[in-house]
Amino acid sequence: MDRSFLVKILLLLFIFPGFVLAGGGNWQTDYEKSGLKKTPRYRETIDYCRRLSEASQMVTYRSFGTSPQGRDLPLVIADKDGNFTSQQVKASGNVIVLIQAGIHAGEISGKDAGLMLLRDIVIRKKYFHLLDRVTLLFIPIFNVDGHERFGPYNRINQNGPEEMGWRVTAQNLNLNRDFLKADTPEMQAWLLLFNKWLPDLLVDCHATDGADYQYPITYGIEKAANVALPVRDFTANILEPFLKRKMLHENIPMNFYVMFRDWSNINSGLRAGAASPRFSTGYGAVQNRVFFLIETHMLKSYRTRVEATYHLLIHLLEAANEFAADLKTANREADRLTAEELPGKYLPLNMRYSPKDSIWVDFLGVESDKIPSKISGTYRTVYHSDKPKTYRLPYFNRVVATDSAMVPYAYLIPREWQLQIERLKLHGVKLQRLKKDTTLRIVSYRFKNVKWKEQPYEGRHRCSFQTEPLEEERFFPAGTFVVPMNQRTNRVTVHLLEPGAPDSFVSWGFWDAIFERKEYAEYYVLEKIARDMLQSDSQLKAEFENKLATDSVFAASPRERLYFFYRHSPYWDRKINLYPVAKLMQPIKLPLAEEN
Repeated sequence: MDRSFLVKILLLLFIFPGFVLAGGGNWQTDYEKSGLKKTPRYRETIDYCRRLSEASQMVTYRSFGTSPQGRDLPLVIADKDGNFTSQQVKASGNVIVLIQAGIHAGEISGKDAGLMLLRDIVIRKKYFHLLDRVTLLFIPIFNVDGHERFGPYNRINQNGPEEMGWRVTAQNLNLNRDFLKADTPEMQAWLLLFNKWLPDLLVDCHATDGADYQYPITYGIEKAANVALPVRDFTANILEPFLKRKMLHENIPMNFYVMFRDWSNINSGLRAGAASPRFSTGYGAVQNRVFFLIETHMLKSYRTRVEATYHLLIHLLEAANEFAADLKTANREADRLTAEELPGKYLPLNMRYSPKDSIWVDFLGVESDKIPSKISGTYRTVYHSDKPKTYRLPYFNRVVATDSAMVPYAYLIPREWQLQIERLKLHGVKLQRLKKDTTLRIVSYRFKNVKWKEQPYEGRHRCSFQTEPLEEERFFPAGTFVVPMNQRTNRVTVHLLEPGAPDSFVSWGFWDAIFERKEYAEYYVLEKIARDMLQSDSQLKAEFENKLATDSVFAASPRERLYFFYRHSPYWDRKINLYPVAKLMQPIKLPLAEEN
């Protein structure tokens, strides 16, 4: 190098310390500075985001909420025109892409890949074109409290980084099980952000567990009948083929999310699935949006995982730019169909893969052995990562509905159930109120055989039950909440209010109180009432005697025999096990007032 040129460079560095910004020296991320082995802590991450915001007029940093331990939930917005409000961006016509990392804070490659990509877009201008038609929202760490439960032993199955965060929040709740029930402050803040911006495409960055195989990265997207058809078509016919081509060109093997039919036997084949809306991908489905799941392979080096995520994020943003019109059209049409055509039709609630339908696929696995284990007393699996093997496997890729519900024209909810009302609003569901007392012919449910799980799951004891549909006239006082089913959020509403949905309010225990009996009868009182009922009601007497003759458990239980009469008496609580939510199955004009 010419000596005089070197002197000039050194002089510039001395006079203008920021001269190297565009070159990248001062803009190495903490991950890069560590030799690609470490991920930065929360404060270092926020400092880097703030530096990006201060250095570029195309970037702003802000908080979209506060964690239980008092940490800001970080959000970086990148827009080439400096539009940083949802109103400005929507007016610009840009596609809004939300990328989130660290929902499981130990699976953090998305954070480091996202910070490098932001730097390369707005500082180095290497990928400046990715903002041509896209406004990027980036959450570098969603689970901020879990992120700061930092240590080397937080991910037993994972190869690096040297230290990482913890899977769940400070309240010991998994954010990627909380999208629909929204118990956590973090998720409630996220839902407000989502409904404010209503992104066109969302990305959730993870690292997987499971088997060993060659793919450094896998992905998940919803393509079954749990998704509105326009979004399903865009995903299957445009987005997925585009990403496969691009990653193949990068020489980065990528596969759909790996699920074996039998994890102990790879030859059993692969299966597809449909995520319920407690998960990010399933929540995207009920909101008529693609929520793209990135799952890097936990046994690959941290550098490999970050690089694979980096390249996939580039191509996701390329797709959002190249197919901006198609994506917006798919979303808009899905919202329209959901609002206009769902009432009066059946909506799938629970889904699973069909064991009868499969195709053959090549799977890039590795050789493995089953070896007897003296420790476990069974067989242990030993993977040979240095011995790649291509398997020819059946892929059971057809997903079918196992349960569905008829969508009404409106749901009615008594005003006293405030928690459920507020959660509906968090999801962007609009409610109205009855302006006057009204009696309506409705459909609802009565529950039986209600049972609760012995162990808690995500802070709640989920319940199972059977339902008996009932049709009746029911009185609704003024002030009753009404959910008109003419909204883009109809799928969300159905999944929350239909008891049989996998993440319904009932399943999560939001309505446990309706299963509790609050009045009791003394046996000596029931003895007298029962004798009077037997004398005055011959049909009841015949029913009682038949039950004695045919049900030995009933016959042997004094309590059940006496409570048979209590349940048939006018003293019995008619609301017990009765679902307070009603379905209006005909399009009737109601006296409605807007809800603030």
